[in-house]
Amino acid sequence: MMSFSKEKLAAVELAELVSMVDVKVRENLVEDLIDAILETKNPEAMPQEYARGVLQLWRRGKLESNNGLKLLLKAALSVEPGKTAEVFENYGCKEIADYIRSP
Repeated sequence: MMSFSKEKLAAVELAELVSMVDVKVRENLVEDLIDAILETKNPEAMPQEYARGVLQLWRRGKLESNNGLKLLLKAALSVEPGKTAEVFENYGCKEIADYIRSP
């Protein structure tokens, strides 16, 4: 199973990465990331604070915002880094997908 380094996550400026995501694809991208999280076979890998934060932002309709997408990216990476890269690539975010896949 592919894992995502917490050091790598801390090193990147996530706000810069998510700001590159076209607003026209965010709704569908968010749905696909949520599906990846809900369908994971590794749910225990997600920190509780990510799960709580995602739920709070979802309730407020803010998952498509930069902050919402940033938290959703962290949550998805914690449980499904390979699928997360695939989702971003499917929505034309090759730079983010390549970053996730890089060693």
